Amino acid sequence: MKRLLIVTALIEFGAGLGMAPRVQAVEPTSTNAPPPHLLLLDDLGHVVRVPIGELDRLLLPPPGVGLTHQIPNPVAGSATTDDVSQRMQEGREGREEFQFFPAVPPRLMPYLAGIDEYGNTALRPGGLISFVPLDALVQGAKYRLSEVGLRYSLQQSFTGIGMNEVMKGSSTLGFYTFDLKAGWAVLEAPSAGSAGWITTQVEAKTGLGDAGNTQSPKSNLGTLTEANDDWSSVNGFRVPALAWQQSLRDGEVVVVAGMVSQRHYLDANTAAHTARGEFMNSGLVHSQVMPLADYNFGLNLQWQPKNEWYAMIGASAGNATAGHTPWTDFSWQHWSLVSEFGYAPTDFLGLGSGVYRLQPFVADAGGPTQAGLCFNLEQRLGPDSPFTWFGRFGFGGSAVTAGASEQAGTGFVLQAPLKHIGLVPKLVNDLFGVGFVWSQPSATTKTIYHENEYILESFYTLQLTPTMKLQPDLQVVWNPAFSPDAGPALVSQLQLNLAW
Repeated sequence: MKRLLIVTALIEFGAGLGMAPRVQAVEPTSTNAPPPHLLLLDDLGHVVRVPIGELDRLLLPPPGVGLTHQIPNPVAGSATTDDVSQRMQEGREGREEFQFFPAVPPRLMPYLAGIDEYGNTALRPGGLISFVPLDALVQGAKYRLSEVGLRYSLQQSFTGIGMNEVMKGSSTLGFYTFDLKAGWAVLEAPSAGSAGWITTQVEAKTGLGDAGNTQSPKSNLGTLTEANDDWSSVNGFRVPALAWQQSLRDGEVVVVAGMVSQRHYLDANTAAHTARGEFMNSGLVHSQVMPLADYNFGLNLQWQPKNEWYAMIGASAGNATAGHTPWTDFSWQHWSLVSEFGYAPTDFLGLGSGVYRLQPFVADAGGPTQAGLCFNLEQRLGPDSPFTWFGRFGFGGSAVTAGASEQAGTGFVLQAPLKHIGLVPKLVNDLFGVGFVWSQPSATTKTIYHENEYILESFYTLQLTPTMKLQPDLQVVWNPAFSPDAGPALVSQLQLNLAW
């Protein structure tokens, strides 16, 4: 009894000295609810939860938007994660009536959501510098515009290129590129399981100097592949796509009709799908065997009956080129029919997520009708491994293929290399990659000096800020298809990427 009185007296004495909060702190009043957080995606499509306390308040959704409407921008070729799907479902709660310009993306199956929709968050995790004032302006605009259904991805790059063993032209080039991909949700009928939106893409390019306006690494080196997939022969603005999309059966089926850029939907790959942050060589960004039309009339049908299985088919007709309208030189003798059947397991043989794509096609380019077959594969090399392997392999009729009648490209990507060797733990989104591509040319009027062209590429991408990356890149070229010099030729690039 005396011990109980002594303990009671000590507690009361501590309360008088302001120590009572320490006693109250150990009482079981806390919950297991996670702290409020932003959902961000790294460059390979993995979710990173960032507590709002770790971010500058200017990067947070304004009160009129809220965390339930914060959606990360997807990575092409990756399925929407459960965390992101749950957040979108929370944003839709209580909104079952028909509405115009909905603020939350419509229901779509996981893989289709990754290629058909855009988030309202430009930020990527793991920047060397966690905040710059420009990020607040960029992010604030995305939040506000998404509330009227407009979601987009705006990519820009400034590139400098140096080459040796050039066949003609300058050995140094520079250019700027702009790529806006957007979807504007016009209507949604949740009770009918349907939604409709406008999708478009606007691109632009200008040379940094006279040589950058009129020359390219491909022409100067005489290669089949382009050293930087974002380079274009058209200076100024161009519109590869402007179409209507309609989802059906609660997002199990999606139809795209209009001026369709088929490469936006087909042949995606999380480890190699953009020159702004990953491999730059065109043979590693997309298959140059598949005739992936853009600037022309098209129809794309998508079906995902199960989370791990999907199918797509893209039909295009016309002969318009970059910078021209789809009815320019229109001809029914130029058409293509490209399909993709995909298996996207969340865990393949204990290795983690992967996607396995089979891509048969048939096309006509004003000559014989010919067919081809491609494969597009990617696999994480362990549930917690930083390594991802990818490969694209294909062959087809030389009269209809998109530059290469046969091509094989493969490589590895290592995520957060500086973190894994213990140098800079905060860099969770930088990438290092090594890739190799072999190509044989399609039918052409050019003189072919080498039937087998080989490219070895290595890149590193540093996440400077949440919206800015710095990317050095080195390529070695052997046997350029259209140059008498067998090489090897070296191509070095330094690129600054802005993702808004």
